[in-house]
Amino acid sequence: ARKHTLKLCSSQILNPQTRSRTEMEGKRAPAAAAAAISAVLDDDDLLGEILLRLAFPTSLVRAALVCKRWLLHAAAPAFLRRFRGLHQPSLLGFYVVSTAIHPPRFVALPQPPELADVVRRGSFDLDSLGPDRFDLDCWNGLLLLSTFEMYPDRTMNPTRVRCPLYPARDTAILPTVPITSIHHDGFTYHDREILVSGSGGQCLSYFCLAIMDKEQQTVVDVYALQQGTWTIYSSSVTEIPRIGLLLPSTLIGDTNKIYNVAFVNNSYKLILLDLVSASLSLVNFPEEVKGLSFELSLTDDSQLHLIHVKGSQLRIWLHRMDSNGVSNWLLERTICLREICANYRIPTCMFKDGSDSAFTRMHAVGVNAEFVFLEMEDVLYLFDIKSKAAKQVYKMTPEDNILNSVIPFMMVWPPKFPAMKEMQDPTELPCTVCLLSIFLVPSSIFQCPLC
Repeated sequence: ARKHTLKLCSSQILNPQTRSRTEMEGKRAPAAAAAAISAVLDDDDLLGEILLRLAFPTSLVRAALVCKRWLLHAAAPAFLRRFRGLHQPSLLGFYVVSTAIHPPRFVALPQPPELADVVRRGSFDLDSLGPDRFDLDCWNGLLLLSTFEMYPDRTMNPTRVRCPLYPARDTAILPTVPITSIHHDGFTYHDREILVSGSGGQCLSYFCLAIMDKEQQTVVDVYALQQGTWTIYSSSVTEIPRIGLLLPSTLIGDTNKIYNVAFVNNSYKLILLDLVSASLSLVNFPEEVKGLSFELSLTDDSQLHLIHVKGSQLRIWLHRMDSNGVSNWLLERTICLREICANYRIPTCMFKDGSDSAFTRMHAVGVNAEFVFLEMEDVLYLFDIKSKAAKQVYKMTPEDNILNSVIPFMMVWPPKFPAMKEMQDPTELPCTVCLLSIFLVPSSIFQCPLC
């Protein structure tokens, strides 16, 4: 092969016609490559299929930077629904909330290079907040931090909103939540909770769910934050006295419903608050679900999952309402935890068939019940329900004492795209090297040598 190459080179040197023809072919090659790329990328259907195969929302944003036409494709609601169906938002890590005096601790999970760079640039540490007790919640890339004065009563201080993925952004401070109702003779709320609705950190709406007792009734007020002031959005009254919230509330923005759990008449009930009709209803849980041995989770189509452990099985129920407005539960999936644990060398002695397992504690569940955190013998495990995989992600320390809760931190969805005015003309053909980098090279190490 080397002799053939040398012979070819010498013939080009000795023969001017051969050398000239080779040079002309070399000039035609970039033009032919550009024409081939244009033939594919100018086809809207093909472009959409190519963009769908990007693995992460960060790659999708980089693709949208190419030109206005690509941005319009990537940011289209129909395309984003298809993209999310193929690529669910990634679990970047979780906060551990224990009885220790230190603030909640962030535990990052291993990520592919594209997302590892996102986590590396973030600021998740909460040590600067000091030893004060506060409630922590994560919502689509945001942290909601609410501190309380425990004495003489549990007074709620202003809630702080932080965005760990964008440390340069200032911490937002929400106005103080009302203590008493202005519509019910000044009765004092005994439960208050901040909820967020919106998409991807854009056009956010903040709500406050507040509950109080009035004689033999329970009043549930929902406030909306409008122009810096909490304004009554919805108010419901039920004849059931003393309803207290037992879990963090779940707000389904698409349907204007709020879900929670309460202990009523010696049993646990699902609270369903409809903000449109200002009605409150109580729903029984499936008969086999005992105590608080479960978690609630949203589905992508604005329905509700209930997940609990029964023996060695993880059972996933779907809450539905029929055409007459009657609630019912459908057992959607059953997962054998013993089998998953055996495959990944996790002890299975904690599972007892036929009853609720006293040795496992569920801490958090992902959207669509895609993952679940289970604590077993002071070790926290992450179960990936979709791929039926499991791994140890945290081991309790003597300092932790008791693990109160686990707060998952997810990648933001949908991604924030650049403003249209900043983009190139849609007719401009982007650099071939840049196009390849979008699909092949992590953003943290790529810098185009031609642009």
